[in-house]
Amino acid sequence: MNNLLLFLLVFFHIAPIDMNKLYGPCVTVPVIMYHHIQDEATAKKLGQGGLSVSSDWFRKQMEYIKAKGYSPINLSQISDFFDSGTELPKKPIAITLDDAYEDNYLNAYPVLKDLGIKATIFTPTGLVTVIDYLNWGEIGEMSGSGLIYFANHTWSHHASSGALDVLDKEIRLADGQLAEKGYNQSKIFAYPYGNPSAGAEKVLTKYGYKLAFTTVHGSLLCKGKRFELPRIRIGNAPLANFGL
Repeated sequence: MNNLLLFLLVFFHIAPIDMNKLYGPCVTVPVIMYHHIQDEATAKKLGQGGLSVSSDWFRKQMEYIKAKGYSPINLSQISDFFDSGTELPKKPIAITLDDAYEDNYLNAYPVLKDLGIKATIFTPTGLVTVIDYLNWGEIGEMSGSGLIYFANHTWSHHASSGALDVLDKEIRLADGQLAEKGYNQSKIFAYPYGNPSAGAEKVLTKYGYKLAFTTVHGSLLCKGKRFELPRIRIGNAPLANFGL
């Protein structure tokens, strides 16, 4: 809540918005977001500093999650909470990585496996096997560990704006490729570039999707906003700096 809104609420004695009444049920779950996990020198050389967290920082952050008693969950558990009232564990948190870069396998996966932490990788399936992206063998290995869930990020990392027929094809192709290999049975999506749209929500509903994540900052997740769910972007700093 920004300072101006807080002043108006206090000055005019306006009651804060009850999100549960408007959009509930709601639950606070920090869904933290990564892209590349690679050393800082490589990130700088490739101009990917804004999308990168170093391997050292990633390990420190995952160790912090364990030390602070957070419970890493599958994103499907959020859907179960919305639809069935299934209780979430104490201090739930979800780890997500966007775009399925190969460094997720080389640098993030060993840390997650070592610490037994679950994560979701949002995968543009048309880029699988392209240089610097994951291949299906790596995806199979990670999925087989029971720790890593692979979800829809369109076929070619296509923005949610634009022609509806193109967006339909992008989501449908990725959905089909993932389903063919036994992935994304819980129907979870993240918007490339982070921006939702009415057209995307229409297509996602058509294909039975349950959740869709943006890059909007926040941790309050509500059923009535299940196609506009927020996340927390993480950088090279202690997780306490991001409110955790």
